Amino acid sequence: MKLLSAFIFSMLFFIPAAIAQDQNEIDFVIKFFDKLQPITIANEREYCGYFGLDENDNYIATEPTRGEEGSCFADEPPEDFAIFASYHTHGAFSFYADSELPSSTDLEADISEGVDGYISTPGGRIWFNDSVKEKAILLCGRNCTVSDDRYEKDANPPVRDEYDMELLLKRDEMMD
Repeated sequence: MKLLSAFIFSMLFFIPAAIAQDQNEIDFVIKFFDKLQPITIANEREYCGYFGLDENDNYIATEPTRGEEGSCFADEPPEDFAIFASYHTHGAFSFYADSELPSSTDLEADISEGVDGYISTPGGRIWFNDSVKEKAILLCGRNCTVSDDRYEKDANPPVRDEYDMELLLKRDEMMD
């Protein structure tokens, strides 16, 4: 019964059952992006950084680094910062960017860094890049976090719930 309840809960909130994060981590990530999304949309820039744990195992984040319209390179976290994931936003909606899912470069960067990643999109989606499974997994769908009022759902092809590197590379080629 407990397993069935967890499955129903995950389906209601678009959270794939295979994700290992606990609800406290997910709540922290959503709340963090709720504050950062208005800034990234208004400035039409990506912002990035790292999520970690403090000495009392509370969730914390580095100060967001302002990036460019389509890229961001986070400042190095303090040496005593216990990283559990990277994070970045995809800025404002644009007809010229396929920004509703992580790019192959986003997933590749998390894999090579050996850290999981969270990405928020202009449509209000939040993705989880699993660096071990080498997959991008939709954590929560449209309007899960603050979204750009200019977002147009039909501007790009439909979004799947999960991508591996091969699928992301195919999507990149299709959008070129």
